[in-house]
Amino acid sequence: MARKKSTNGHSARRRPKVLKAKPKAIALAALHIMESLLLELEASELLSSKEIRGLLKDAMTTLQKAGRQEGMRNCTVASDIVGSIREQYARSRP
Repeated sequence: MARKKSTNGHSARRRPKVLKAKPKAIALAALHIMESLLLELEASELLSSKEIRGLLKDAMTTLQKAGRQEGMRNCTVASDIVGSIREQYARSRP
């Protein structure tokens, strides 16, 4: 039986690589994208370093709150990671 083609020319049964990827690889990719975006937003002067620190603090706080819920241990760990990124960023900026 022939595979059904989708409207964009790809096989309808083919899944995007991100859906096949391991969670750690997805998280690592997301961290690198996030870092690049924040640095670009700062370089283009769309966000100040103070605003970026605030954004990271908000993300950390949201994750901390979610981590307090039953079964959300990954959010607590993610909060710690965002906190470390925020501290490192603050040390590298005036």
